[in-house]
Amino acid sequence: MKTQLKIVGMHCASCAVTTEKALKKLPGVTDANVNFATERATVEHDEHVSHEDLAKAVRETGYDVAHDPRTQSLDPRVDQGSGIEDQGSSQKDHGSHSESHLSHDGYITTRGLILAGILVLPLLFSMVVMPDIGTAFGRPAWTVFLAFITWYLVVKLGWKFHVGTWNEARRGRAGMDMLVTVGTGSALLWSTYALVAGGDVYFEVAGVIIFFLLFGKWLEARQRAKAGEAIEALLTLHAKVAHRFTKGGSMEDVDPQALRPGDLCLVKSGERIPMDGEIIEGGSSVDESMLTGEPIPVEKSVGDNVFGATINKTGSFTMRVTVEPGHSTLDAIVETVSHALATKSPVEKFVDRISSVFVPIVIGLSLVTLVGWTFDVSSFTFQVSRLGEAIRHAVAVLIVACPCAMGLATPAAIMVGTGAGAKRGILVKDGSALEAARSIDLVIFDKTGTLTEGKPSVTDIEPSSEYRVSSDGENELLSIAAGLEATSEHPLAGAILAAAAEQNVQTANIEGYEAVPGKGLQGRYKGERVLLGTEVFLREEGIGIPEAEMQRIANLRTEAKTVMLLAKGGSYLGAIAAKDRIKQDAPRAVHQLKKRGVEVLLLTGDHRATADAVAKELGIDRVLAGISPTGKADEVKRLQAEGKNVAFVGDGLNDAPALAQSDLGIAVGTGTDVAIATGQIVLMGGSPTKAVDALVLARRTFSAIKQNLFWAFAYNIVLIPLAMAGVVNPILAGFAMAFSSVSVLANSLRISRSLRRM
Repeated sequence: MKTQLKIVGMHCASCAVTTEKALKKLPGVTDANVNFATERATVEHDEHVSHEDLAKAVRETGYDVAHDPRTQSLDPRVDQGSGIEDQGSSQKDHGSHSESHLSHDGYITTRGLILAGILVLPLLFSMVVMPDIGTAFGRPAWTVFLAFITWYLVVKLGWKFHVGTWNEARRGRAGMDMLVTVGTGSALLWSTYALVAGGDVYFEVAGVIIFFLLFGKWLEARQRAKAGEAIEALLTLHAKVAHRFTKGGSMEDVDPQALRPGDLCLVKSGERIPMDGEIIEGGSSVDESMLTGEPIPVEKSVGDNVFGATINKTGSFTMRVTVEPGHSTLDAIVETVSHALATKSPVEKFVDRISSVFVPIVIGLSLVTLVGWTFDVSSFTFQVSRLGEAIRHAVAVLIVACPCAMGLATPAAIMVGTGAGAKRGILVKDGSALEAARSIDLVIFDKTGTLTEGKPSVTDIEPSSEYRVSSDGENELLSIAAGLEATSEHPLAGAILAAAAEQNVQTANIEGYEAVPGKGLQGRYKGERVLLGTEVFLREEGIGIPEAEMQRIANLRTEAKTVMLLAKGGSYLGAIAAKDRIKQDAPRAVHQLKKRGVEVLLLTGDHRATADAVAKELGIDRVLAGISPTGKADEVKRLQAEGKNVAFVGDGLNDAPALAQSDLGIAVGTGTDVAIATGQIVLMGGSPTKAVDALVLARRTFSAIKQNLFWAFAYNIVLIPLAMAGVVNPILAGFAMAFSSVSVLANSLRISRSLRRM
């Protein structure tokens, strides 16, 4: 089983690591991932582990499990007060989305921040001038006034930090809150003592630092919410109402979640389609951009599938619901994106391990700073007179080292990249896929359904020399072929019937229809025997094919076309050629990959001649043809052994082994469920150029991760020694720490903007 929880009270990456360890220690839990950026824990466990067990483990670490409307939307079986969602559910209610997907429990409200900003003004003023306004309690009145302001700022408005510190301390842990409490508390208590005993005070240090930290937390929460807008948009796309036909033929408006397979609904112009289904009457053009990223509406008619939450642009139609609530295409997208956000990439796990030991090291460095600034080397004694200055420098070390930026560096970029991809029809199922995609140097494409449309269409109608002189020769050829194929389910039959319909050719009335397995079809037309099939079939029936006609047939086959031969009354009548057309944007996809230095290979189970013809048209230099499904996986393995980082793009059941074997499996969303389940990235809509976009997305996302980590580590490596040396004061340290997290989030948001310029 897999359960997801919304965690409340995590303040840094080390909080996430602590919670993750606690969950993993539970008997029956096989794996746990806690994501600081999304505030979610995803736990894999056996059926003996209850929701209450998981919630209890989280609460024992000092954090809480809170209700989230999105949690309720994923599973109505959830205890509404627990905030726990079971992803094994088959029912999902998408009714309420009033709370942000990435809402933070918050250190301070906007109103509280304004109050903090007003209170901090006198502290900032005192850094420039200390006005003499008399005395109070035998001490300078202005300093006493600053003391009251600072106590209120640190204790009252900074209360969240201190509660977190208490929870950390009583469980033997050290986190960001402890850094803040120890730092500001030291400055506050020392200054209060100095105010009473006489000496230098540092009230402004403690008060201004708390303000900067609160301001940074407030900005961080706003930026995190902005980073999750793409995900939030997916969660709010469901239709609000469905017009369902009753058994008596009347119509009623119902919640789309009340629909069941077999229900008939009317979809009006301009409305969102309530659920996945099939059109049974009428037609329209449907905006499916939310699924595919393609802006051009798709024409739909009777028999076509439609998808819940897509928009009916023109006309109205009646549809039959084909899925249960919670099993629509949009639900699958939401679940995929949620899984990607909950799963950590290898680099993120590495950073988490660093963050878990970072805080204790920083506290140790702060103590070293305190001792170093009070110790007089010349006399080997401690100078109490230096204690105030030593505390100030030790506080600066604690404040400057808060590891929020490190904790957010990777998940923030993955969160933005995953959301940006989802809006473009690129579903990243696992954060590790982004890391794998950055180093891909070979992309292998399956042919049928991936680079081609996956269904043949008639390209040539070639009457024999005898019939070519007749103006009606082509029509008669197509009419007889359509008559023979009228009851066949073969893909080539569909191509011939579609061609006859497009050219308004009437289907011939065939009598005595009979299929000859592996060879073709036969029947009688106007009293004469007619045959449609292979060259072998015609010759076995004693029908000769002139040499000139054979040359024309050979030429068609070199163009990767399938040729069907037709005979009537013992004479060769002509040939009909069909071809699985190459997708319109496939050549551009190959060109773009080559332009980026990525090698392209075509791997197919089709014949060599057909594969070579397709490869030539697309500009692909390497071709592996006639490969079985398991053979495809073996070929991928062989190429990996040569040192290649392989991405495989496919859509069929036979592609699943290769998708699983490759370093990066990219499944075309128009393909089979097995292929989609196996792929790490799913391309909605089936355009090959989306494979290029997926690689670009991954590279830009990972580039942002590296930039974030560089600045997060560089910030600490540079500023901690400076703080220990007394160069960086506590106020500057608080300002720098607060904005380091915001800068990481802002850099991550650049991913979405850069993709819009593609």
